[in-house]
Amino acid sequence: MNKSPQKKNKGWINSLKNTIGSFYRRVNKLFDRIVFNKAGSLIVSLMISLVICFVVDYQDIRYELFDNTSTTVNLGNVDVKILSDQEQYEVSGIPNSVQVTLTGTAAEIQVYRQQHTNMTVTADLRPYEEGSFIIDLSLDDLPSSIEATLSPASVTATITAKKERSFTVDPEMLIGSGQRASDFKTPRLSSSTVKIRATEDELNAIRFVRAIVDVSGFTNGDQYTTDATIVAYDAEGNRVQVEIDPASIEATVEKNDTDTE
Repeated sequence: MNKSPQKKNKGWINSLKNTIGSFYRRVNKLFDRIVFNKAGSLIVSLMISLVICFVVDYQDIRYELFDNTSTTVNLGNVDVKILSDQEQYEVSGIPNSVQVTLTGTAAEIQVYRQQHTNMTVTADLRPYEEGSFIIDLSLDDLPSSIEATLSPASVTATITAKKERSFTVDPEMLIGSGQRASDFKTPRLSSSTVKIRATEDELNAIRFVRAIVDVSGFTNGDQYTTDATIVAYDAEGNRVQVEIDPASIEATVEKNDTDTE
């Protein structure tokens, strides 16, 4: 005898309930194993934390990775580095620093600044010899995606060849407290001449060269030896900043004999 449709539906519903109940019990047991297991609970907590962080920081992540809005950053004064043969030439007209502004995406500028904490602007004079030239300044290692505005962007550099001349050196004593120049004989220098390398104008400005002998450390004995620094002066007694070879020479100082009666 065939079952009625109502009984068939009731049996199908009971079968579905049993299937769902069985699935729920299995999931519940698996959940209990994970939650009440130390390693499993740590994994679940980590996954939940990652989801929360992603949701909270999504706007920042999207901005950093996908925002292409151009921005401008003023770096202020950036030091200028001169590339030239400083042994042969002296350079003037190059400023110590220039104003630099960067234009690009915030992310690209940030990466560039992190990779170049000591930014420098370069004035490359290596292709030039003596004379005056307009030199373009450039920011080192600038990627093509970033635009740099320099103020000034170019300068007039004057390159002057250096020359070398020999000068006679005379000693000059630096007396310490409680000492008198008459306590000492004239210092003897290991060399009476030095070579000075500078521009023609600087060489012509030099009027005398001195070996500065510091005798303040001469307290015991009859003889004292020290290294004397060589200094060049102009007619007004101002120090002339030039290359001197050698920069110091050995000086020997003796005490004056004192007669006793």
